[in-house]
Amino acid sequence: MSDVRETARAEETTSPKRRRKLGEVLVEAGLLSQEQLATALEECTKAGKRLGEYLVDQEIVSEHDIAWRLSHQLGYLFVDLTKEELNPELSSTIPEPIAKRYQSVPFKLDGKSLTVAMADPLDFEAIRDLSFVSGCTVKPVLAGRTAIREATEKIYLKQEAAAALDRIVSDNTEEFSEDLLEVLAAEAMPSAAELQSLEEATRQAPVVRLCNMILTQAVRARVSDIHIEPTKKDTLIRFRVDGLLRENMRLPKVVHSSLVSRLKILAMMDIAERRIPQDGAIRVKIEKRAVDFRVSSLPTLHGEKMVLRVTDQTKALPKLDSLGLSEKTYETIKSFTHRHKGIILVTGPTGSGKTSTLYAIINTIRSPTTNLLTVEDPVESNIEGINQTQVNADAGLTFASALRAILRQDPDVVLVGEIRDLETAEIAIRAAMTGHLVLSTLHTNDAPSAITRLINAGIPRYLVASLVEGVVAQRLVRTICPHCKEKTTPDPATLRALRIPPETLANVQFYAGKGCKECGKTGYSGRVAIMEILDPTARMREMISAEATEQELRLEALAAKMTTLGEDGLNKAKAGVTTLEELLRVIDVSSKTESICPTCAKVVQYDFLVCPFCETVLSRNCGSCKRALQMEWKMCPYCSTRVETAP
Repeated sequence: MSDVRETARAEETTSPKRRRKLGEVLVEAGLLSQEQLATALEECTKAGKRLGEYLVDQEIVSEHDIAWRLSHQLGYLFVDLTKEELNPELSSTIPEPIAKRYQSVPFKLDGKSLTVAMADPLDFEAIRDLSFVSGCTVKPVLAGRTAIREATEKIYLKQEAAAALDRIVSDNTEEFSEDLLEVLAAEAMPSAAELQSLEEATRQAPVVRLCNMILTQAVRARVSDIHIEPTKKDTLIRFRVDGLLRENMRLPKVVHSSLVSRLKILAMMDIAERRIPQDGAIRVKIEKRAVDFRVSSLPTLHGEKMVLRVTDQTKALPKLDSLGLSEKTYETIKSFTHRHKGIILVTGPTGSGKTSTLYAIINTIRSPTTNLLTVEDPVESNIEGINQTQVNADAGLTFASALRAILRQDPDVVLVGEIRDLETAEIAIRAAMTGHLVLSTLHTNDAPSAITRLINAGIPRYLVASLVEGVVAQRLVRTICPHCKEKTTPDPATLRALRIPPETLANVQFYAGKGCKECGKTGYSGRVAIMEILDPTARMREMISAEATEQELRLEALAAKMTTLGEDGLNKAKAGVTTLEELLRVIDVSSKTESICPTCAKVVQYDFLVCPFCETVLSRNCGSCKRALQMEWKMCPYCSTRVETAP
């Protein structure tokens, strides 16, 4: 422990017995071997470090274990601040600079006795100063240095937010009388006096600090979207982390107008207009990181709802080999980048990582000899060496008009952010026909349905058959938190929902996150893509021209050994990357058309009676009407006989 002096002053206590040194305690506890201790002491002497500091820096022993053992050695109570409920009101007893200087945090107040968690409870000079500034008798307890630093940031940040809210509420209490509220509800537009008052309120320090605090917290927590939602009684702030929303805080309702107006001013939006949706953008610098916020407002029953999409411009451009792809998937997408014409589509719902995949493909293709142009809405990342165009519908710059202009710029590769209508699709197809490689996205559930979507949009079948070079359908699944990962057994209900026979997983070890501070008690941290890739064969192109159905195309793709979304997700669950529960959450089981053969574990069509790979019989006959039944059916749908009783 770097900040606990486990040397001379520990020996000066009044204990009649000699206090054992830290190294002895750790060796006796089995956390350190004698050889490691000897090496550590030698390195500490050379580097001028304390033993605890060296062990933590080298990750030999955790800071938590050292602090807990030292509490027994020094006779002080150990407190795990990560598991304790901290009181932000105690921050008034010790100023923040003093708390940070002495690596301490106020923990509990009982009358005039203040319990303070300290990294070094033997620092009597610090205890004296803390007693002086707090006016209380300080009772030190031991805690880890990192835990103290995090707790200090937490309670003083909360106290600053509370002070900001108190100021806002107190400044606006007199103005918001019942009569005024009724008038505001009746008026569609604020008056000139109210508008001027609102602008002044947004420039006051409390509103500015509150807004800055929300944005900073979001960036630190890897948030993708910030939701500011007015309710009948208060304002709810929610963060979307790893695809799911979490409640972050609740604010007094009186704060809502000032907070929304502050964000509107930053986003260059009209704060006087509350009747229609608006869009804007904010660019800020947080902790030396350039971050963009796409801002959208929407009038609701209780006020304007705002959503801010967070884009960190300092993030490195994704690469194919960093997306967590399987070897087969990586090689297939890599082969797409070597093609010089045609159209490559990435499909999936909103928030499924389509843009990241497109950027990774672009990053692989770009070179000094290639002219790459994009048209996006919005431009999410500024890519050096690529000419990017931002759609501006108000100025008449749509996907179609921008793409039409791009074709006159001598492009080699064109990225279209999304094919939204027939006009854009026709121009993209025309670009692919004239020898360009076109990358774009569609909103479809799987890869084969992208073919159907283009045909239904009005593109001739023969063009779709000849120009579509590949389709990537993807979803994002949360990955297991590495800090609390542990072995687990699959839930039988989850296996049944995924239509996976338990016997196919008999020798597979699955993992799940227990939930810890690092992952917000969710058991997940980060996300990875699961993919389904359609690489059209000559037979598939013939089928498309011959008006084959989507189901027939899917069967042909499966026969060509296409890895489905479910199969890719199951492989990642088997590898300990994600969980079966997460796979069930992401995949639409109600429309699932595949099952898994209990013998060869291959994905087969759900209504197959015999596995096409190993010829295992996948059905049985009803004991009464003798009709073929699926293996997992519990009751015959023809005569209602229970399958369990059938011979």
